[in-house]
Amino acid sequence: MRRSEKTWMDFDELTKPFLAPDSDESVTSVAVELRDRMVKVEQQVLAQYTATAAYATLGQQGVDQARAESRADLDRSQSTIIGLLDRLRAEINNRLDGLGAHPRMGEGVPGDVAARLTAMEERMNGVLHALEASVHENMELRQQIDELVQRQMQTDGWLVSNGGPSELSLR
Repeated sequence: MRRSEKTWMDFDELTKPFLAPDSDESVTSVAVELRDRMVKVEQQVLAQYTATAAYATLGQQGVDQARAESRADLDRSQSTIIGLLDRLRAEINNRLDGLGAHPRMGEGVPGDVAARLTAMEERMNGVLHALEASVHENMELRQQIDELVQRQMQTDGWLVSNGGPSELSLR
């Protein structure tokens, strides 16, 4: 609150006595002056209280808004990661179900060892390809999650300095 000439009295005015030793002023006039000064002080205190309460309210609103935005960002990140994991799980299950559709060992002529061996080799090749695809997709997913985490840390104000997430520091 700014001090203006209207609302603040000079220091000299505050220190001089109410009644001069040779004054003819009455106690009533002194009481009225004292009452006026108290009203001014009360108005100043109330104005300061109102200003402080307004700043506190604005600060609380800012904190609440930041908290809500942070929660929304967290929910979006969790949703993205869960969606990626569900998609990966579904693709792996589809590939494994496709492997199950291949002919099983033991089907066909019981004495035909060459056919059984060929069927087993085909099945092993299918499992190998599915495993390689799964590893490749896992690496891509890991890279995407690392990028999301890094982007989230940058927007939240966290940095990684020549190391892993265990060496985080706040800006």
